[in-house]
Amino acid sequence: MEKLTKTARVVDVFAKILFIFCIVAICMLVVANIFMAVAVSLPIDDLPKSLSMVFSLDDSDFVVFENGQMMVTKQQFAVYVLSVSITEAIGVVILMIGAKLVRRILSPMKEGRPFEEGISEIIKKFGHVVLAGTVIGAFIQFLLSIVFTAIDAESVSISVVGIFAAIVIYLISYIFRYGEELQKQADETL
Repeated sequence: MEKLTKTARVVDVFAKILFIFCIVAICMLVVANIFMAVAVSLPIDDLPKSLSMVFSLDDSDFVVFENGQMMVTKQQFAVYVLSVSITEAIGVVILMIGAKLVRRILSPMKEGRPFEEGISEIIKKFGHVVLAGTVIGAFIQFLLSIVFTAIDAESVSISVVGIFAAIVIYLISYIFRYGEELQKQADETL
């Protein structure tokens, strides 16, 4: 049991660091969007002639500036930045929710009570988050392929690994539910 509590504490620290990292990432996204909004609002004549800016998404490039000349309209650039930012923000929020749920799962384990009542439901919610992240990621990739024809629509797919991970997490939740029932029976016996 000591090994379980020690491992749970270590993993909890990593989940806490991941949660803090996600908060920092969201702040960086906000600052980057403010920077891009300022850059788009500048007159094109004020931009340096050596400026080149290319965004890469999968195997395709989205050229914004080349040799100081804007290669897209300001509206296209704004839509691109906004859609990529929303995509990244959704991914970070899903990661934050996952880290928070992992910490809730580990909370009783740190005290040596892995089968505390309600843990199986939290594990199931974690499975929902993994599945939602997989489906939302594919949906956003599909939307980006429609908005920007630079992405090949045939390359959009749902991650099989994400679906498999969600199934495994659901199975683990059933194992924990059975453990909770056994723990409840053992507590009633005493």
